[in-house]
Amino acid sequence: MIKALRWGVVIAFAFVACSKSNDAPTTTTPPPADAGDDDTVLCDPGAPAANAPPPPASKPAAAPLVQWVDPFIGTGGLGYGTGSTFPGPQRPFGMVRPGPDTSDGKGAPIFTHCAGYAYSDTYIEGFSHTRMSGTGIADYGTLALMPTIGMSDAKTKQSGYHARFTHQGEKASPGYYAVTLADSGVNVEITATDHVGVHRYTFPAGTDAVVLVDVGHLIADGSKIIDGSVTVDAVAKEVSGFSHFVGGYSNRFNGSSVYYVARFARAFTKYGVWKAGVTADGETTRIGGDTGAYASFDASTPVEVAVGISFVDVAHARANLEAEIAPFDTVRHDAEAAWEKALGVVAVEGRSDADFKKLYTALYHSLLMPTLASDADGSYRGMDRAVHVAQGFRYYTDFSLWDTYRSMHPLVTLLFPDISRDMMRSLVAMANDGGYIDRWPLADGYTSGMIGESAEIVVADSLAKGVRDFDLRKAYDTFKKSAMGPVPMGAPYDGRGGINEYMSRGYMTIEAGGASAARTLDYAIDDWALAKIADALGETADRDMLLARSKNWQNIYDKTSGFLLGRHADGTFDSTIPTQWQPFYAEGDAWQYLWYVPHDLAGLAQTIGGRDAALAKLEQFFTHAGCTSVPLALLPQPYFWAGNETDVLTPWIFSALDDPTRTARWTRWVMATKYGTGPDGLPGNDDSGAMSSWFVFASSGFYPLAGEDYYFLGSPIFTKVTMHLAGGDFVVDAPATSDVARFVTTATLGGKKLDRARFPHASLAGATLSLAMSATPN
Repeated sequence: MIKALRWGVVIAFAFVACSKSNDAPTTTTPPPADAGDDDTVLCDPGAPAANAPPPPASKPAAAPLVQWVDPFIGTGGLGYGTGSTFPGPQRPFGMVRPGPDTSDGKGAPIFTHCAGYAYSDTYIEGFSHTRMSGTGIADYGTLALMPTIGMSDAKTKQSGYHARFTHQGEKASPGYYAVTLADSGVNVEITATDHVGVHRYTFPAGTDAVVLVDVGHLIADGSKIIDGSVTVDAVAKEVSGFSHFVGGYSNRFNGSSVYYVARFARAFTKYGVWKAGVTADGETTRIGGDTGAYASFDASTPVEVAVGISFVDVAHARANLEAEIAPFDTVRHDAEAAWEKALGVVAVEGRSDADFKKLYTALYHSLLMPTLASDADGSYRGMDRAVHVAQGFRYYTDFSLWDTYRSMHPLVTLLFPDISRDMMRSLVAMANDGGYIDRWPLADGYTSGMIGESAEIVVADSLAKGVRDFDLRKAYDTFKKSAMGPVPMGAPYDGRGGINEYMSRGYMTIEAGGASAARTLDYAIDDWALAKIADALGETADRDMLLARSKNWQNIYDKTSGFLLGRHADGTFDSTIPTQWQPFYAEGDAWQYLWYVPHDLAGLAQTIGGRDAALAKLEQFFTHAGCTSVPLALLPQPYFWAGNETDVLTPWIFSALDDPTRTARWTRWVMATKYGTGPDGLPGNDDSGAMSSWFVFASSGFYPLAGEDYYFLGSPIFTKVTMHLAGGDFVVDAPATSDVARFVTTATLGGKKLDRARFPHASLAGATLSLAMSATPN
């Protein structure tokens, strides 16, 4: 999901450079003169040189696996190529995400600071405790701590306490972040439990060591803290209160509150509070969104502080702190152990350390969101803003479902089915508490973000993969409310906007506005997914009706242009430049939306003119992207665009149409040129792990079709991948694979030859997928 940029901002990005570059090449081979004009293979951008040296020997990725994760990957990039990840520590899917928020000293533009951190920056504006990963929206960013030397009224503002830093003084690994502040010489270290951020500050000896607790801290330009409080308890060595934030999406429901208790390991020598820029030494409380506190310490030993947070209240923040507090080094060790265990579910052997780094960083990024929202005792604040208790599961929020249904959720379901089950139970809990399952729930509010109802696809995919221990009936009945008619006026969720028109006409009209063609396509996919849920519940009449509706994508296919276009109320199609964004799409153009029929690829191919015609047009789509010079990634990319979700399935459509050779060719090209090991090493916003999970699957040699019970065959870059699944190891064995040997010539699963370039989910556990690889396809 990408938030649109003003062109002036886009142009400005052209003059901003990351200090560390992606290791992937930035230019491609010029095309032949007739590029894209026929059905031949016009270029092979990943083809090795004729005199390519023999590949290096294969080796396993050595333990510990956390050494291969670089949290700085994705923290840079330009414009629409911004990854929007952050380098701070957290546990897998943890609630607290402490880390640095940065700026250039003058400001923090929203688009490059959605997670608070931009690699090109030179100032740290504080270390806040909540954020999202990879999204195109800036939200959260609550409660910043900042070590500084001395105290003054000026330091009640970020502009007064921010500090310069360099990447040479910075370190990051799973569960740990460290930086030395250039101006003060203070060394900052941060680690985390599920609910607690733990800081350790080492001040230069003899200095006036001060720690600021800023309730009014902002993660990016334009975000707001509209209320808050701070209370100092010198006896308990605590600072507590709340911060009510309003960000890019939470402004749609007037924001949410994060409650906190910051407990220091030793006593204060001095303390005070502030409000509206005015400090008050020795006082203990202030109310409002422009408040904060400060405490001074003897600088002879490091200052440790643990910050427990909760969405419920201060008492629960304190209870979370009590349940998880431990010395800094213990918390760091446990955080690294948690990541080692999570990463260890996938073991690989390969020929390149860079590939190991890409793979394990991608897996790491895939396990950051959604966000744990229940406390240590199971309490959580629901979508009705009331407090509930999650019985027998952990409650999650911050589901970027339009982005994550395609590969991130299928990856979690494959590798961590228990966590997937808890996520499905969380969606059902949202239905129980607030009446609806939002397509983009954030904190304890409905945002109605993006389009469609992608939660239906996530539930259908979980069912298809065997995760069923949740209230499917409740989920179905909730989905059905908005699939069969508009939600009532005043409801917290807007459902499927324009659903009556969709049901009566079979498409959304341009006159209805709001990405009409994209919504038509999303609703058709959602209908297909909902039909699968209906079938599982024995609702055969609903199933048949929904399956019929899932064909509505055909109603916006324009035979004259050969594209899926916006259509007017009088039935006429709009004209368009196929590579130009139009308001009837959502973040894309006609070429990119042509392939957005994942649930009916065979039908799409037939509509285009048959399998051969569809393959030729798909090849044309990739040839223009891979074999011609394209604009810098700071602009929306024409043709295939690895950085946005509408395109992520397209390389696999070749395999879907039984042409795995071209899936191999183009997925290899994407992995080699769109993913790297630098801060700009992601093709765009990671979108809660959407782009990273794509790489985990693609590099392993297969990819899901969300909602179905099978995977498409690709081309693994690793000689061996072992996934330790709940029912037994799944092994992808491709000993000959290399940059030269990219093509699968023979594939067997469990000793049986695959007749098509796909295989079922149910056959994975305890099986080996053996792949014979060659430099030339069959």
